[in-house]
Amino acid sequence: MLDLVEPLVTPRLLLRPFRTGDEEALLDLRSRPEVVRHLYWPPPTPDGVRDVVRQRLTMTKLAADGDCLVLAAEDRETGRLLGELDLSLVSVENRHAEIGIILHPDAQGRGLATETARALLDLAFDRLDLHRVTASTNSGNEASARALLRLGFRQEGHLVQCVRFADAWHDELIFAMLASEWAGAPGRIVA
Repeated sequence: MLDLVEPLVTPRLLLRPFRTGDEEALLDLRSRPEVVRHLYWPPPTPDGVRDVVRQRLTMTKLAADGDCLVLAAEDRETGRLLGELDLSLVSVENRHAEIGIILHPDAQGRGLATETARALLDLAFDRLDLHRVTASTNSGNEASARALLRLGFRQEGHLVQCVRFADAWHDELIFAMLASEWAGAPGRIVA
């Protein structure tokens, strides 16, 4: 279906496969308290983040259910790694994928999450001809929920206490968009 070799390019970002050397920046991103509070896993150790990057090096293909494309979001001007994003193939038969984005706090509030999500949605709907894309977020991540709604996602669910981490139960919000909705989504840039 897809083997991403060339990065996706947005006005301000290069969305590229991970590479050796991304460990320090990824450790910094995933260790920030303002990021960790919205994730479902603990902050990594230096050894753990090396394993994560090693795994990410191979996550450039989408062909079968469960495959996950994971990319680094790099600032085009500075080369700084600002985040990580993924497009996971939920079902080939149903043409359904899920997106996820984690941005460094220094990169938040500037529309970069929206810019990144648009690139993923273009990939999903325009290049891969998918029918449906979903996204989920911790219910406490109000900025993420607002960004998804601005992109044209609709909230389809609120799962109460469905995830347990850090010795507490957390709610999750579920959002979705269809290809037909993306065609007329607000702010969509058509090349």
